Amino acid sequence: MDNWLIATLDNAMLSPVFLFVALVAATFVLEDVATVAAGILAGRMSIDPFTAVAAVIVGTIAGDLALYAVGRWLGTSRLATQFRARSDGRLEDRLRRHGLMAVAVARFVPGTRLPIFFGSGVVRTPLAKLTLVIVGTTLVWTPALFVASSQAGGALFTNLNAGTIALAAGVLAAVMLAPRLFARRSAALA
Repeated sequence: MDNWLIATLDNAMLSPVFLFVALVAATFVLEDVATVAAGILAGRMSIDPFTAVAAVIVGTIAGDLALYAVGRWLGTSRLATQFRARSDGRLEDRLRRHGLMAVAVARFVPGTRLPIFFGSGVVRTPLAKLTLVIVGTTLVWTPALFVASSQAGGALFTNLNAGTIALAAGVLAAVMLAPRLFARRSAALA
């Protein structure tokens, strides 16, 4: 019975539908990491490349619009009103004036999407324009990251050794830490 259960789970995890849904869900947590994982899976031929890239594009766009919707919904809350009353409003004014540019830049700078897309909802950036920017930048960034990951992933698993694992861990750490280091440096310069 245990062998039957393991075989069933193995088959389910290799299902294109399961992998598509899993990749869409993964983008809600970390979009770029999900895209890299999709690229590596495609590079190893564990998933069809078109299915994988479609999943991360759908998940990324849905996740970004969900952040906007939550910001819009919470932007009128009592807590948000109190917060606005205490702030000087400069950040909110900048986001109103330059929000679409901030959304475009946020696509390419890891760690900035949550505050930018949420804030865009709070200041009620026009949804049609925001959606156009999100779709356009996603269609540029996500396939490029996917292709790079797919090519690197195939080579990584073909030549897997301690050095490649260390290199991959270093690159992942740099991607995760870069926004924090950039924010500290920017704050120090301000």
